[in-house]
Amino acid sequence: MNVEQAVLERVLPSEEDETRLRTAISSVFDTLNKSIRRLGLKADPALVGSVAIGAHTKNPDVDIFVQFPPETSREDLEKYGLQLGQFLKDKKRMYAEHPYTRGSYKGFEFEIVPCYRVVSPDQKMSAVDRTPHHAKYILGRIRPEQRDEIRLLKTFMKGIGAYGAEAKIQGFSGYLAVLLVLKYGSFRQTLEAAARWQAGNVIALDTLPTRVFDEPLIVVDPVDGGRNVASAVSKEKMAVMIHAATEYLKKPGIEFFFPPPQPKVSKTRMLNLLRDRGTHVMVLAMRSPKVVDDVLFPQVRKALKSFEEMFARHGFFLMNSDFDVIRDAVVFMFEFETFELPRMKKHGGPPAWVKNAADFVNKWRGSMGTFGPPYIEDGQWFVNIRRGPVTAGQLVAAKLKELSLGKDLDSSARRSLKIFVDEKAFKPSYMHTLHNMMERSFPWER
Repeated sequence: MNVEQAVLERVLPSEEDETRLRTAISSVFDTLNKSIRRLGLKADPALVGSVAIGAHTKNPDVDIFVQFPPETSREDLEKYGLQLGQFLKDKKRMYAEHPYTRGSYKGFEFEIVPCYRVVSPDQKMSAVDRTPHHAKYILGRIRPEQRDEIRLLKTFMKGIGAYGAEAKIQGFSGYLAVLLVLKYGSFRQTLEAAARWQAGNVIALDTLPTRVFDEPLIVVDPVDGGRNVASAVSKEKMAVMIHAATEYLKKPGIEFFFPPPQPKVSKTRMLNLLRDRGTHVMVLAMRSPKVVDDVLFPQVRKALKSFEEMFARHGFFLMNSDFDVIRDAVVFMFEFETFELPRMKKHGGPPAWVKNAADFVNKWRGSMGTFGPPYIEDGQWFVNIRRGPVTAGQLVAAKLKELSLGKDLDSSARRSLKIFVDEKAFKPSYMHTLHNMMERSFPWER
């Protein structure tokens, strides 16, 4: 048995799984249709996603879009759309362009998403209205044997850590995986193509782009030429996919689909690693604001970039950085090549012959913040001044109010920021992310 057959054996639903799934879906449709009649709505539930096209794996999430007439107000769409999902257990209100409900029912996770019923995606009134047209497009083109190829590709993407278009991951959506198999024919042919991808490549099926896209990977939505299905894919996740595809084609292995679990990392091991490298680590932890992931994670990435740029401006050079959201905390992690600087800093002034040279000399001569008087070097005035913060931790404390971290993180950081350095950073909940940041191995290499 080859690797791909072994993977399919693990992910293909059994007949019993299928019976249980279809029973749950039928029951959900009955519940929705009864609620629609009771509320006097003109709405129709539609099954979409991997289950609709028959390319799902075991225990899939089930997506049901409830299509409302175009004349429905946005207020009513949201109100009744949420009301229709109230029967789900452990339900959560989720957000795309408008709110929807996610919850469990008979052992499966369901999403009940309201949208507008449009004849063509060109008439869409909200971002999700094209989704039912995606299912129709795929069902009209998919070959029976490609369903297993899609299962393989999605499982591969999950295994390498590149699956999921949400802001937290910035990877490949399920719809994108399907389109890639439709475009290239099979799982293997998709990997062969991915191994040759370059930033800016345009991949089209039946529809040419109707505008210019600037994302690293461009896959034109066949039902809407103005949309890039791969818009969520970051440069990093695109590069991981290229590398993983190349490595798998050279030497296929089950670990690409089902990577080994992360090893336990002890505090002693982390201290030895830090000592061997001669670097310093710092963790900045703050309370996570109560916002949805699609709002939170763009701010987290913006904040990480702000910290990185601040360290670079002040001469604290980084080796690695990363972030994590752990329970109710946002955590930023840094490994420094330069964590502490001398108290003295060489400060340059104007050439000795310019008009304001005397102002520079008068400003600094006799100042308490200098190490000695101003001096001339190669015709230019200099003075050795006392640096402000001399460690990266002191810099964060001193400059935090000047940073732009994002609307919600700004207030959270000013109320709750904590700074942990070296050994104090090695808390059990931070250990895996810190270790991954420093070691930087791919999931299949563990």
